[in-house]
Amino acid sequence: MSRLIPRARPGHRPRSAFTLIELLVVIAIIAILIGLLLPAVQKVREAAARAKCSNNLKQIGIALHAYHDSYSKLPNARGDLFGAPSSTNTYGATTYGGWLCKILPFAEQGPLYNNLYIWSTPYFDNYVKVVPIYLCPSDARDLTSIPAGYAGMTSYHGVTGSDTTFDAQYTGNSNGIFVVGDKFNGGVPLTDIKDGTSNTLMVGERPPTQDKYWGWWAVSDYDCLLSTNQQFAYDGGCTFPGRFRSEPKGDQAPCNGGANHFWSYHTAGGNWLLGDGSVRFMSYSASMPAQAPWGTTGSMSLTLPMGTRSGGEALSEN
Repeated sequence: MSRLIPRARPGHRPRSAFTLIELLVVIAIIAILIGLLLPAVQKVREAAARAKCSNNLKQIGIALHAYHDSYSKLPNARGDLFGAPSSTNTYGATTYGGWLCKILPFAEQGPLYNNLYIWSTPYFDNYVKVVPIYLCPSDARDLTSIPAGYAGMTSYHGVTGSDTTFDAQYTGNSNGIFVVGDKFNGGVPLTDIKDGTSNTLMVGERPPTQDKYWGWWAVSDYDCLLSTNQQFAYDGGCTFPGRFRSEPKGDQAPCNGGANHFWSYHTAGGNWLLGDGSVRFMSYSASMPAQAPWGTTGSMSLTLPMGTRSGGEALSEN
């Protein structure tokens, strides 16, 4: 009996495999599509992180104003865990406590505040705690794992002003919302912000340092306070004065990762909390006209006149 051989359908040909060239073309197309997609994904992620950072600052602003409503002044800039100021005792530099500690009860962190202000063992047991709204999500480093002997970190620093001398910034009295010195017994009333709360910087961004030694929320000065015209640093390789500018190398930059000036991991600028509680994104290129009203010439960063609380600088609506 002969074997039947199936007939091929009219117009049908056996399908051939991809050639090497066709396969390479497909791979190249996929690679191009991925290359186009990744920047878009990164932009979306950064936009989300920037929005979350802005929300963190808004929450901090709400807490600061709630504190003011309760005490008729903003919290003292420096730590006071060694006692209130007196003729023999002043708010010392880089001491334990400070403005970020004071607003904890107004940021849904009442239990942490209560435990923190029992000197001294409970303080050190609790100053290692992570406060989520104190950290900017654009910082890709793990800031929630605290090295032994270190403390919980913050990405946000109170503005002490834009003073031009070391003495004013370290000893006082500084010209910003967070006064370094004892002029206001540690806290400024909003009525003292003569330049207008909507024209005055209150809190800005500066990531914790490369070694994570500076940038602790429970300690004052270089940890959670900074001038927009910083005149001193605790690290080498710094450029003075420290002013708001980008750090392309991030935490690998000189000065222990750009420790002596405001900057952020956002693209092209950083978020700022103003005295009225609003948050604005300011680009690094923001500058005043060539003939600024306070007598300077040339380009000047907006963070300088906006750093003072009653400097009398005239700013435009923009």
